[in-house]
Amino acid sequence: MWLTGFDVKSLATIYLDKPLKAHTLMQTIARANRVCDGKSNGLIVDYIGVVKALRQALADYTKDKGGRGGEAPALDKKKLIKKIIDTINSIDAYMAENDFDLSELIEADDFRKLSLVQDGADSMTATDEIKKKFEIQARELFKTFKYITAKDVDETIVKTKNAISAIYELMQEKRRHSDNSALMAQINDIVSDYITVNKNDGNENSKRFDISKIDFDRLRKEFDKTKHKNLLFKDLQEIIEERLSKMMEKNPLRIDYYERYVDIIAEYNKDNEKAEIEIVFENLMKLINELDDEQKRYVKEGFDSDEELTIFDLLVKDSLTKEEIKQVKSLSKELLSKVKERIHELDHWRDKEETQSIVSVMIRDFLWKFLPESYDDTSIADYRQRIYEYVYSAYPAA
Repeated sequence: MWLTGFDVKSLATIYLDKPLKAHTLMQTIARANRVCDGKSNGLIVDYIGVVKALRQALADYTKDKGGRGGEAPALDKKKLIKKIIDTINSIDAYMAENDFDLSELIEADDFRKLSLVQDGADSMTATDEIKKKFEIQARELFKTFKYITAKDVDETIVKTKNAISAIYELMQEKRRHSDNSALMAQINDIVSDYITVNKNDGNENSKRFDISKIDFDRLRKEFDKTKHKNLLFKDLQEIIEERLSKMMEKNPLRIDYYERYVDIIAEYNKDNEKAEIEIVFENLMKLINELDDEQKRYVKEGFDSDEELTIFDLLVKDSLTKEEIKQVKSLSKELLSKVKERIHELDHWRDKEETQSIVSVMIRDFLWKFLPESYDDTSIADYRQRIYEYVYSAYPAA
């Protein structure tokens, strides 16, 4: 019943226990061949012996389509095992080039293994280029390994694959952090004497770390003693990228922070010498400190939310007087409130040109009415476009 009209893209394995041939066989195997996120291949477990019938079906099918026909549907197992061994040798040589001995990890026992897995992951994250090349080779190995069982190869090959897998998995770990608390927990053993810990809003389990109090000269010296610098640096990268992404969603003018981050990472990848990594680490830490200040800036500017600050940032210009700045701040709050209120009244406002025009005209009229006189008609048109593009991106619906 499931051979016809049955389509579940996530289906990855099919067990065959009855003879099939021709179009029926092709159609059956195709059920495990649908593309799906997280799925690299389909697996056919053959209890009946359909390989000969599959070859014939492929020959007939490709002949009809103008193909060569008769080609084997999968690699011969001996060729597959040779490919696995070649890939492992390639990975082993590449890791050795980057100062890591894979055989030492394979032969290690107990807790020594864990330490060496961290050493391997640290070596393979030395630069983005090294990390990317190792991951590509590792994924190729894992994909090919799916087509065999542990009994098909020597025990040493299985152990080597498992060692590579352990390093790869450690590199893929995502340490998600909502604020600097988790970040500081990661480097607490380095800078514990230089962090002020305060209770946060009465939450017994929540701590907030003031990284502005860190002595960066001391930090650089202590960081020099840290063994797994690249892994720690990778953690910082992930945290900053996540925070920057969220911050730029709220305010696109924060692109300069992202550009600074890109420059720091480029410097790290360009010259990953022992004497330089501490300086790059310090630059990242200072950038995080500035991101903290930026996220609190809306309070200092007298706004109730980061959204209001974004509207103000999109409208403000250098030549404004103090009175005009006060006026622009006031209209920023009111404009955001009225835009959100209007969007709430419209059904899927971005789907139709008519409703898009309603929001755009409302922004234009509001700016014409309330912006200081120093904003001329031409500049108001530009500011209207800025505000509209931000609203379109940030508020798909109320």
